[in-house]
Amino acid sequence: MERAILIHFDTATGEVKIEAEGFEGLSCLEATQPFEEALGIVGNRIYKPESHQQLRSTNTHQHRLHQ
Repeated sequence: MERAILIHFDTATGEVKIEAEGFEGLSCLEATQPFEEALGIVGNRIYKPESHQQLRSTNTHQHRLHQ
């Protein structure tokens, strides 16, 4: 599977969402960390439905950042 980091900007609310696709284990956290640090504070993490099975040992996630 191809890996990608998607960054979504909501111009109405100012919210930024970072989405990691195709990562396994904690590699998604490592991949998104530089973007989190550059863009602001992590407000909350939303885990993708396909990752719920992996949550016991890994994290596939989305972040919502607030400035």
